[in-house]
Amino acid sequence: MTGKVAFKTIGCRLNQAETSELAALFAAQGFHVVPFGEACDICVIHTCAVTHKAVTDSARAARLARTRCGNPLVVIAGCAVEICGPPLVARTRADLAVGQAAKYTLPNILQRREKCFPPGTILPAPAVAPQPPSCDDSALAYWPTADFPAAAGMFTKFCTTRPMLKVQDGCDFGCTYCIVPRARGPSRSRPLRQITGQARALTAAGYREIVLTGANLGTYRDGKARLPELLAALESIQGLERIRLSSIECSTTEREVIDYMASSSKLCPALHIPMQSGDDRVLRSMGRRYTSEDFRRLVAHAVEKVPFLGLGTDILVGFPGEDDAAFAATVNMVNDLPFNNLHVFAYSKRPGTPAAVMTRQVPETIKRDRVAELIKIAQRKREQFACRFVRREVSVLIEEVSPGGDEGFGWTREKVRARVRQPGLQVNQIVNFVPRSCDQGILS
Repeated sequence: MTGKVAFKTIGCRLNQAETSELAALFAAQGFHVVPFGEACDICVIHTCAVTHKAVTDSARAARLARTRCGNPLVVIAGCAVEICGPPLVARTRADLAVGQAAKYTLPNILQRREKCFPPGTILPAPAVAPQPPSCDDSALAYWPTADFPAAAGMFTKFCTTRPMLKVQDGCDFGCTYCIVPRARGPSRSRPLRQITGQARALTAAGYREIVLTGANLGTYRDGKARLPELLAALESIQGLERIRLSSIECSTTEREVIDYMASSSKLCPALHIPMQSGDDRVLRSMGRRYTSEDFRRLVAHAVEKVPFLGLGTDILVGFPGEDDAAFAATVNMVNDLPFNNLHVFAYSKRPGTPAAVMTRQVPETIKRDRVAELIKIAQRKREQFACRFVRREVSVLIEEVSPGGDEGFGWTREKVRARVRQPGLQVNQIVNFVPRSCDQGILS
């Protein structure tokens, strides 16, 4: 079976990176990758289970695929399948379901077979479970990435300028609200030389910036090489102009990364460090590995080393036992620290996690009010940070261009949205300009 295959990705940057890997594997088997919504023979919904909403979005996308994509073979794959299993299959009416390990077998299986699966089939994981990689050649088989040039080409199907490069998967931290260890397993890292090989291929394909991603990026380790050593290896690649990090956890290698960032010409001065709460009692109940004071000291170190650092964070609102005082402590920390990007989430129960059976669950109405309050603060802080760059030269990677080519949108190294007006702009071009104004957090 060959033909056309489409993908829909729900969730995190790691899922986005893995979708590109899957697309490359399908292309290697002779399939033609088309955008989601076009008629196709196979539609893969790459699911997420981090929140209840993510599972709902995954199920909705699977049902939508049946009508929008010309009645293809509908496949649901990834985290939500791993966690929800048969109930999700029944809810989506998918033809085929595959968990984390089995999803990489899809291209081979579907290339050999016609559309003959009984509706709702769940493919088992491979008979031989993957082993955590080491530095030897056998480790490369653990990370199912197709030929590097082919994989680089597939990234153009899902992004125009900033491909996500997966370097690590799984997590050992065991935060009490988090389903990721169940969905993705223990922490394991991709061999450094495989990462640099794919980064070189992406650079040769014309990309100027890559984004490193993982389930717990700061725990990256390949032999003696940790995340700072990986960054140094990537920085040596000729033609690669920007390296950006996705989220990195406090209590991993964040201080060493900050120190490296301060002297790097390629590592973008932007960090996303999840805070989750500003209250120490809530942090302990969450199973986080730091106190509010630890987090404050880390941010102080970061802005001392990198004065114009773009700083993002995650806040989890309404965790069991979060009373008014605990929420006020979170609001105070958000106001005190120089964040310019906040991801605010309302806590939702994940069956199988310790937090799901905790007492003192917070009512949904209170969660909604607290989320709304933090979103207002986030908007103000984003605007304040962006205004610091007015009349200061910034570097912008252009991601969108007007039909006439005289106006473009993109992101600065510090992760500030910018509008550039000058003739001859092109997507994937890096432009230096001096913004004269800032409106709703957008430089122009």
